[in-house]
Amino acid sequence: MSGLPDRRGLLVVSLPRNDGSLARAAREAGADALKTHVLVHHRASGTRFGSLQEERRGLEDVLATGLPTGLVPGEEELVPPEELGTLGALGFAFLDTYVDRLALYLYGAGIPVVPACRHDTPPDVLEGLAALPGEWLEAAVVPPEGYGRPATLADLAGLAAVARRSRRRLIVPTQRAVRPEEVGWYFEVEGVWALMIGAVVTGLDERGVARATEVFRRALDRLFR
Repeated sequence: MSGLPDRRGLLVVSLPRNDGSLARAAREAGADALKTHVLVHHRASGTRFGSLQEERRGLEDVLATGLPTGLVPGEEELVPPEELGTLGALGFAFLDTYVDRLALYLYGAGIPVVPACRHDTPPDVLEGLAALPGEWLEAAVVPPEGYGRPATLADLAGLAAVARRSRRRLIVPTQRAVRPEEVGWYFEVEGVWALMIGAVVTGLDERGVARATEVFRRALDRLFR
């Protein structure tokens, strides 16, 4: 189990900063869940996220919104084992990082883990995930040179292949410049359960986060409610 609601059509907002005002804007516009970061240089937003201790005040403000909130605990460098207790105490709903960076000790935090795959994650690794505990997978199938460009049919085919191999519920990040009217195509892929909008479509400020969350919420509600 993860801390995510158990239904299709979820809208997750990946915050460009660990900032309570951005989190509140997303909540008020209809987000189902949030994602935060530490120890990451985030390509899409240009933000360099600091350590857990450096980001703690902002993270606490985000968590205070009451929405299920995930954390990327780093990539090249991860939250160290001695800080797992802090992670558990803060109340994150899930941890989310690339499968090839996901140190096994992170499971010791007692928080559900959502692995993420890249465009070049080997098929045998995806198939292996089907045999391991967990229901969700973040499917970041777009290569870096495609970030911010229009969505393509190849993206949907890639998602379908990931869903078939992993047999997991997919969270799809908007690495592309996805338009609200295109959302329905993503959910034609049976394994897609959640859309995660980030800096490519939200921008970096409260107004952009609120506006993007609102329009994607409406698009999802037309499909699922």
